[in-house]
Amino acid sequence: MDQVQLKVLQDWFNGYVRGYYSDDPELQAGVRLKEEHTLRVCRQIVRIGRSLQLTAEDLHLAEAVALFHDLGRFEQYTQYRTFNDRRSEDHALLGLRELERAGALRDLPEPEQGLIRTAVAHHNARDLPGTLQGRELLFSRLIRDADKLDILDMTVEFLTNPRETLRPVLGPDLPDTGEYAPVLVENLLQQKKCSYDDVKTLNDRKLLLLSWLYDLNFPYALAEAAGKGYIRKIIETLPDTEIIRSVACCLQQYLKDRVPPGEYQP
Repeated sequence: MDQVQLKVLQDWFNGYVRGYYSDDPELQAGVRLKEEHTLRVCRQIVRIGRSLQLTAEDLHLAEAVALFHDLGRFEQYTQYRTFNDRRSEDHALLGLRELERAGALRDLPEPEQGLIRTAVAHHNARDLPGTLQGRELLFSRLIRDADKLDILDMTVEFLTNPRETLRPVLGPDLPDTGEYAPVLVENLLQQKKCSYDDVKTLNDRKLLLLSWLYDLNFPYALAEAAGKGYIRKIIETLPDTEIIRSVACCLQQYLKDRVPPGEYQP
């Protein structure tokens, strides 16, 4: 993909999002939250791609994937007033339908269209299908890492400097009871990803987000997670118990084993 093709997609995206702008403060806040998230993920995916020494053409393609990865969020929030897929519908599939309806990709070569669709379709899946390989796997991993890093960033920002506009990141309907599910702790100690099925409280959501560190694919993303101190900043908001301290040590060791010396900052 060349710069001109990317610019066409960016212009289309900007016009699409503006169509969801609203005088309703709640709706406008949700739209802006996802618009700003998308633009940050675009920048993040390019940084990861550069760390892998991707070509300029592939960096443009990666940015296009990031541009469209959350396209379904705008219709989702407008229609359902939630970002919870379980209470509405899968936002990745909704985004693909919107792309198809608008014909936004029609001027791209078919291989590039296919890569974008595949990466968008799988960006929010708990696990990537084992059938993915080659470039489909690469671009799917790129968007998953870039997306996770920004959501972790927003989570830490909300926990350290709460703003109502960021509340949807953690889940506005989750009770802040101080409790957490033992199964989530067990998964973290076994270096396994957690499941949304087990998330019932605000602390559960925090533990699930910490488990995303086990799903980061590229050295740059792991170093970024270590350098930003996500583990410490989220753990500090959880109960100060021996088992939570064990979770913190396990996560810190996981990153330390994978991040080059000098780049690791707990």
